Amino acid sequence: MEDRTVAYICPYWNICQSFLFYRTTSYHNKLCCKSRFPMKPKFYGRNNSQHSRWYRNQPTMEDRTKVTTTSIQEDSHVNGEQNTPQPVEYSEDSDIYVDLSDSPNFQVKPAGAISLAWLHFRKELDGLIRSMGQSLGWIEKDEWIPPDCFGFRLNNEKVLTRQRERESEWGGRVLTNRFSRWIYDALCSFIDWAYKDRPIERFWFLETVARMPYFSYISVLHLYETLGWWRNGELLKIHFAEEYNEFHHLLIMESLGGDRKWLDRFVAEHAAVFYYWLLVLFFFLSPSLAYNFSELVEAHAVDTYSEFLQANEELLKELPPPKIAQRYYLADNLYMFDEFQNHSPGTRRPPCDNLYDVFCNIRDDEIEHVKTMHACQDYSKLGKVVISPHATFEVQNRKENVQHKRKYWKQWVQQVNRTKNKTQR
Repeated sequence: MEDRTVAYICPYWNICQSFLFYRTTSYHNKLCCKSRFPMKPKFYGRNNSQHSRWYRNQPTMEDRTKVTTTSIQEDSHVNGEQNTPQPVEYSEDSDIYVDLSDSPNFQVKPAGAISLAWLHFRKELDGLIRSMGQSLGWIEKDEWIPPDCFGFRLNNEKVLTRQRERESEWGGRVLTNRFSRWIYDALCSFIDWAYKDRPIERFWFLETVARMPYFSYISVLHLYETLGWWRNGELLKIHFAEEYNEFHHLLIMESLGGDRKWLDRFVAEHAAVFYYWLLVLFFFLSPSLAYNFSELVEAHAVDTYSEFLQANEELLKELPPPKIAQRYYLADNLYMFDEFQNHSPGTRRPPCDNLYDVFCNIRDDEIEHVKTMHACQDYSKLGKVVISPHATFEVQNRKENVQHKRKYWKQWVQQVNRTKNKTQR
């Protein structure tokens, strides 16, 4: 009954979608690149349907294994050899993560707002229909793709216990007002409820939201500078480096499949917009209030990543690192990476040998964000100027060079005086 219903729905859906999408081909060619974005509508149904000409079939892992073993048997039959079918296995060189270069966000060239919004609407509409089909049982869920294939664990109660232990220690609790604490507790409760037993999706949501504070700070600082109220280039550079770091955390979670479900993307994107304007309001009222709330969220991220590492240590050490993580942490030029650190440039060069190292690096990055937000609060309250590590390093080198030159200048003066005394004698 379900297959018959899907078979009846699919022709009408494809006809309507084709009419809407292909009628706009000429308009689409004027605004964006046609060759880089698929114009053909997608709808995935069951593999055993008799009406496969109306929609595409999504191959399961069993079908992929059959295709591979069939090709092996055909090759062996041609060569006159007999070969037994072997299951598909991942090798060390194979990439088991999501290839971000296939994402439409990386394939579409910069265009106008109407064009980009239309393309995004098409992509999300396709994801919504696929999500509804999976929830109704019309479309088979593939558990062999990230993040379902990993089997990671994360206990919300243990994360809360770790947070309470940190806050019970001296200096571990982030001092804040009741209003900020109420919003923070409500946010944590929502995350625990919405992303229970789904750690990768939870991390993707956190990283999506975690970028918003730095966007809001940079926006307000630019406004202050444009109006001539206040100017500080060091804060702009530090906040941009922090946002660039969170951006790569987000890419790592996307390579692990954190944004695969339509509902997760819908909730995260709308929550990020709301969080952006909330922190803009906080920064207008008091910069220390905005920095304090960001410190709360970053400290929660440290607790969550620490518990995740402890619960999945053995499994994480067996998995290779994503390519995007290697390109970021093992890059030749780590100027932006050093910019938000709280120590001299070049002193922190984290390893990236497996997925465990990647999550350790992300946790350590969040620790640096906590320290930076605390230093920004001191700047707002006490006037302690926040200087980037590169600027501090340059000042130290300049002082050492001045002392070194002064030492040689004194030696030269002493030598000139000795020569003068000998000449007078």
